[in-house]
Amino acid sequence: MDSYQLLKVKDHMDPIASDSPANHPWTAAQSRAQFAALANLRWCIFRNAFRRKGGGGELAARIILFPILGVVAFGPIIGAGFGAYFLVSSGRIAMLPLLTWAIFAVWMLVVLNIAPPGLSFDINTIIRFPLSFPRYLTARIVFGLLSASTVIGTLTILSADIGIAIANPSLAPWSTLVLAAFALTNIFFTRMVLVWVERWLSTRRAREIFTAFFLFASLGFQYINLNFNPGLQGRHHRASSHLPLLRKIFHHIQPIAALLPPGLTASSIVRYSQSHFFAATALFFGLALFGVLFFSVYAWRMHREFRGENLSEVTQPNQPAARRAAPAQHTAHTPNPVLVPTRTSTFGLNSTIIACLQKEFIYLRRNINQLYGFVAPIFMVFLFANRLSVSGRFGNFIFPVAIAYSVLGVSILSYNALGMDGSGVQLYFMAPGRMRDIFLAKNLTGFFLNLVELVLVFAVIAVVAHPPSLVIALATICWLLFATFINGAVGNLRSLAAPKKIDLSKASRRQASQLSVLIALGVLVACAATGFAVLVLAADLRRPWLMIPVLFALAVAAFTFFLVVLNRLDTIALNHREALTEELCKT
Repeated sequence: MDSYQLLKVKDHMDPIASDSPANHPWTAAQSRAQFAALANLRWCIFRNAFRRKGGGGELAARIILFPILGVVAFGPIIGAGFGAYFLVSSGRIAMLPLLTWAIFAVWMLVVLNIAPPGLSFDINTIIRFPLSFPRYLTARIVFGLLSASTVIGTLTILSADIGIAIANPSLAPWSTLVLAAFALTNIFFTRMVLVWVERWLSTRRAREIFTAFFLFASLGFQYINLNFNPGLQGRHHRASSHLPLLRKIFHHIQPIAALLPPGLTASSIVRYSQSHFFAATALFFGLALFGVLFFSVYAWRMHREFRGENLSEVTQPNQPAARRAAPAQHTAHTPNPVLVPTRTSTFGLNSTIIACLQKEFIYLRRNINQLYGFVAPIFMVFLFANRLSVSGRFGNFIFPVAIAYSVLGVSILSYNALGMDGSGVQLYFMAPGRMRDIFLAKNLTGFFLNLVELVLVFAVIAVVAHPPSLVIALATICWLLFATFINGAVGNLRSLAAPKKIDLSKASRRQASQLSVLIALGVLVACAATGFAVLVLAADLRRPWLMIPVLFALAVAAFTFFLVVLNRLDTIALNHREALTEELCKT
């Protein structure tokens, strides 16, 4: 219905245009009708998504998660308003660049950590309709205005503007104009960066390089923040030895930061408050030039897509003819071999499981979110274990706390096990193999990652702090088995009930549905609460060794539950095959 509306909007606005389009050019009324059709299309997609199977759970997850997101966003928004009011009212308006840079940092952090709202169709498909490039560009911009980064960032800037207006009403007109330009500049900057990241991620080698860069940059930032941030140095390190170095770095980058959009925004408001109107206007035009530059680069990228550029790896050039000639000549004189399925096994695993294991490890190398979820917990344990050991906050329980934290990154990704397969899920129903074997290979990959993390976390804690006691170590291993089997069973069920396609060439895409993420967190919290209850029980009975048989019994029960679910996956997958192919095969 919506596609029909888009196709017929021109005839609806001007019936004569279908007979003689040359005599009746496109009008503004038709453009408005076209944008109204796009808005109605998005609303219908959003509304109808909750009518599908599992839509009620997704709605409940959004109702639960949105207040949490609101609480997270409440701090920066209110803080920006009070910070702007304090700087202006106390005569410290010269420090306003610190606030604008903080707003910019919050905006970028939200872009990196919160995925934009997903659509049930690719926005590029509207190119097929009677649409000019300016209208296509406008539609691309408007369709992203509801992203979390844009909403939170804009509200933060609005709060800062309100704070400035309350502290000094005479600054309100100019600060509103400058901060509005700053908001548009940030919007165009994030759009420009995301589309070019998607351009770079269109090839496999570029994704691998970007994955390595992202890992080193993110972990390096965590290390610098922990070791150079005075607020994290403790009371006896308030006058940290790193402060002179930080001041030196700040003085070196301050001239450069003043020429970038956050610095230009604050400097323009400061100059206007000092009655230097010409300088304030010049700085404002500098900010506007940045916005125009970001918009132009974004528009150029969109124009390439509008002209039909396809970033899929399928469109990459084929191998040279010289490389294809040798195999062709060889096959011309050699009869085609007949492929006969084999029943060989390795370590008790059949050939289907072995092949799927190889595929899963290739996925691991290419999926930046899964790789980051595996590496980051180990690195964070390395950073915090020594401090926690010195402070004595967790005592001998640093190891189980670190293991519980490390499980989080891997377990959530197991709730969308088929996401990386995409349209290849159709082969699972045609190949002579069981869905049980396919999921077992995926589960074994997750179990192996948990085992590696267990060994690495133990080694890190033994080196930077002190190794746990034998009772704590064995009890932690039993708890890990319990949590791993529970997460594996529930993750398999959610992977079939609510699959979500993972496109590695698209930046900031969710790895699982919101309800699956909520269930994963709930399962992990329940497992942690169970382990804590067993710990309290053993402490009350003054029998610490009691934790081992109790947690081992829970692990055996969880393993039994995992096997029951695993043996029913073929039937469940067959019952959900339409939903699986519909979600994972869409473009």
